[in-house]
Amino acid sequence: MTDRTSSHERMHTVRPRWTWIALVMMVVGLVLIGAGIIAASWAWAIPGLVLLAAGGVAAVYGGFFYDVQGGSSVVTQMEDVKEGKTREFPGAGTMRSKDEVEHDVRERWLAEDE
Repeated sequence: MTDRTSSHERMHTVRPRWTWIALVMMVVGLVLIGAGIIAASWAWAIPGLVLLAAGGVAAVYGGFFYDVQGGSSVVTQMEDVKEGKTREFPGAGTMRSKDEVEHDVRERWLAEDE
């Protein structure tokens, strides 16, 4: 966010690279678990459970479960993943003053024109 955020705000760090890695790991883990159930084989299900758990840990680290603002383009999201950027978002229920919001909006509009 900006330097003008209040000190009482709870900020959450979101790491797009880690959230995408976590998503892929959890999906692959679920597919392996499903294959293990279909084949009635623990040889498929156990690696799936391990991948699902590891994906969950990566998701917590990456901020996967935070409610963040969307709306950025796919290109912007992929640039964030490629460059390993992090984003800061306020926690749910955080209130900001009207002045802070207006300042933040002005900064965003001016930054997009560059």
